[in-house]
This record gives sequence, C-alpha cells and structure tokens, in this order.
Amino acid sequence: MMKKLFVSLSVFFILVGCSKEAEYVQPEVNSVFYEIYVGSFYDSDGDGSGDLEGVRQKLDYIQYDLGATGVWLMPIHPSPTYHKYDVMDYKGIDADYGTMEDFDNLVNEMNERGMTLILDLVLNHSSTQHPWFQEAKYAMVEGSCDGVVTCEYYNFASEYQSRYHLLSEGIYYEGGFWDQMPDLNLDSVSLRNELVEIAKFWIDKGVGGFRLDATTHFYDGEKEKNIEFLNWFNSEVKAINPDAYIVGEAWTTDAIIQDMYQSGIDSFFNFGTSQNSGAILKSMRNGDGKALSNMIANYNAILKENNENAIDAVFLSNHDNNRSAGYFITLEDQKKAASIYLLMPGNPFIYYGEEVALKGSGKDENKRLPIAWDASGEGMPNPPKDADYKAQEYTYVDEALKDKDSLLNHYKKVIYLRNQYPSISRGMVESVDLGSNALYALAHNDDIMVVHNLGKEQVSFDLDHDKVVGVNGEFSVKGNTITLEEGTSVIIER
Repeated sequence: MMKKLFVSLSVFFILVGCSKEAEYVQPEVNSVFYEIYVGSFYDSDGDGSGDLEGVRQKLDYIQYDLGATGVWLMPIHPSPTYHKYDVMDYKGIDADYGTMEDFDNLVNEMNERGMTLILDLVLNHSSTQHPWFQEAKYAMVEGSCDGVVTCEYYNFASEYQSRYHLLSEGIYYEGGFWDQMPDLNLDSVSLRNELVEIAKFWIDKGVGGFRLDATTHFYDGEKEKNIEFLNWFNSEVKAINPDAYIVGEAWTTDAIIQDMYQSGIDSFFNFGTSQNSGAILKSMRNGDGKALSNMIANYNAILKENNENAIDAVFLSNHDNNRSAGYFITLEDQKKAASIYLLMPGNPFIYYGEEVALKGSGKDENKRLPIAWDASGEGMPNPPKDADYKAQEYTYVDEALKDKDSLLNHYKKVIYLRNQYPSISRGMVESVDLGSNALYALAHNDDIMVVHNLGKEQVSFDLDHDKVVGVNGEFSVKGNTITLEEGTSVIIER
C-alpha cells in the first residue's frame, strides 16, 4: 500500500498541472457524485441555457479536473417550469436541454469513461400538464372515469381536504407541494407498472440509477407505507439491473432516515450532517471532532443494522439549501469542511460550483445560479429568470485550476486521496478516542484512519502506524507520536 500510495501521489501532482494529458486511473469505487442543475451548468450552443451537450463537453472537468466519477442530473424531462420537478413526459428530454440524441451521447460517453449517471426521478407528483392528468381531469369532470385508467393515477375527492385543490364543482385533487403538481396515487397497480416501464426505459439507455425525490411524501405521515413502496420499487429496479444505484431524499429526522433504509434502498441523503444547521458546521465551530466521529460511526452502524448494504450519502448543500460558501466563509473553513465530508464513509455528493465557492441564497432560483468558467463568459448560461441574488465576485474555474492553493485543487486532492483507499467508501467504521475532544478519528476497516483536528490548538497523540498522509494543514511525526496543528487533516495507514 505504501509504494502504491507514493506512486499515486506522484501522479496526483502531475494531474494538478496537466490532468487531461496524464494517464487516468479509474478508482475501484465510484463514490463521488456531482449534482448538476443542467440549465445553469454549461451552454454549448449560445442560446443562454445550459444543456446536455454542455454537460458532455465538461466531462473532462468533472472526471479529471475534479475527480468525481458519478453525476446526478436534476430533472431533465419536459416541464413548464425552470426547475422541472413537475414532469410532463417521463420518457422525454426538455427542449431547453437538447434532444434524446444529446442524452444518448452523454450517457454513452460516461459509460465508456467508467462514470455513473443517475437521473432525478420524481414519483411523488407529476405536472398538471402531463397527459395522464389531462385525461383523468377530463374524465372526472365529465363523469366518465369508467374504463379510464388514469383516473386512478391521482387522488380525487368530492369535498375539500387539507392539501387538496379545486378541480371543478364538487371535485378536488391532492397536490401537497403546489396546485400545479398533482400527487400520484402510488397504490395504483397500473401506475406502478408505468413507473417500472419508465425506470426500464432509462436503464436500457445506460443510466446507472436514480435519485428519488420527496420519498417521505409518497404517503404523507405514513412511514411504513413509504418503506413498502420503496422496497417494491427497489426490487423492480434491481430486477432490471442488480447494480443500479438508488439514493432517496428523505428530508426529515435522522431516526426516520435510518428506518427508511429498511426499504433496501442503497442510500438516503444524510441531512443531519449537512446545511448551515448540520453537525459538520457545528463541530467546526465548537471544535468537537470527537462528537462528530462518534455520530458518524453510530449513524452508520444503525444503517447497517437496517440494511447491510447501506451506503450513506453525505453532502454540504444542495439545490434546496443556501450555498455552503455562504456559511463556510473563509477559504480555510471551506477546505476544512471539504476535507471532513469528502473523507466520510459512503458516497459524498458535491453540488455543482461548490468547489469554486459559488454563492446563492434566498429563493430557489438563487440556489441554481450559473457556474463561471472563465472571464470571457463563454459557455456561462443565463441565471434562472427570477433569480435576484447578485454575486459580488466569481471564482473562475480556469483560474482556480491554475492556482495550486485554490479550493478547487483542494477538492481534487482530497477526492484523489479518497480514491486511493476504497475502505473509506465501503469499509466498516469505528470512532477512536485519541485522547482529545478536538480530534475526529474514524477507523475504516483495519487499514486506515481519518483524523481531523477541529480544535484551536496543536494536538499530539500516540498511534502505531505505517505512514501519515497529509490532506490539509501541517503535521509532524516522531516515532509513533503524531502532532497535528489546528485545522489539520490526515489519513493514517495502519
């Protein structure tokens, strides 16, 4: 392992300077995913909108310059809104993003590169403009639902209920998020068959899995029914492709998220560590690394009890949150936060632009602002129509790539190191007490330990080891005594 790591680190320093020309080594585990809002990513044709061809053209950046080998595309299906979470056609491509040929080119190239593409799949609701709802609406109003199967695809009522909206006199339909997003009736066997066909359609095209939106709202307030549905859907997808990866959004308490793993779904996002209220930021502020490593170890232990194949999905922020650069203010803190979550067990998810400290807060449009590739503005899409957040300055990607001390190159370094140690992604973890509350110390299997000094002072500890690899900050080693300066992160080979 030591000889391999020396060679790998040598290659990394070459990669910093000329990543596209250097020989690329595929990681053993595709564990780092990059979340993309296509409309704000890269505009390949100059029409002001990011597109699928733009994503394809930036695969070198994602894979070589950053190091991610997985991509999560937010909804790409035809939709009347900018966010596209109200789907009109589950087997189509929104014209703003290109064509099905563009999609095929993207997924085929990703598969040739050994990358994994997952699509946002919205099963809780559709658009009111979806043909299913249009047909059901007409039949309900005309009183002709006999023989119209789409009438059972939605939840209708003859009187007002909470979360319901007026369709016509004496007819209401459920739409928990918005009146333009009617909730799907997931008890319908016919609808479930449609959903399996949708999943198969995309898997047959080469998609590696799905991100499931709003999984706790499938049956609001009914955890067991949500688990039952997810268990069914997971089984159906794995019957099509046993290697398909499914990650669910369950924006709720840790306890409910942990229970949701009983469904067999591979991953759920770890909201407890993320955002400006999460454990990562709190631990950095109070300097308590030990509490954080204890939390991560305990959390993952419970996941494994509920699903032995569970894979935690960690992140700092996503399209629903204020951008992490708004609360990790300094470059030092941004690097520290990146070191922490990118070296956590499971699959870390990077929200596009996070690696160059892209900012945005307030309304949802402000959280989906375009990434700035260079000072010329070439390829930079227009922001969403109603965005009103004014960035004071941008970090241009091309400049960040040339700056060895940039946040982007730090992300690259941490991901590169992560990829050298598969046990970080998939190993069993145990929190280790190294004698100081400042130290986050998580053992991954028996071969390595990740240690962060989150305190404000130098900390020394004794540990039998083979090698200490620096991630961030400064450290020294004398015999078995390892000394970490404030803010330092290391990987220890044991």
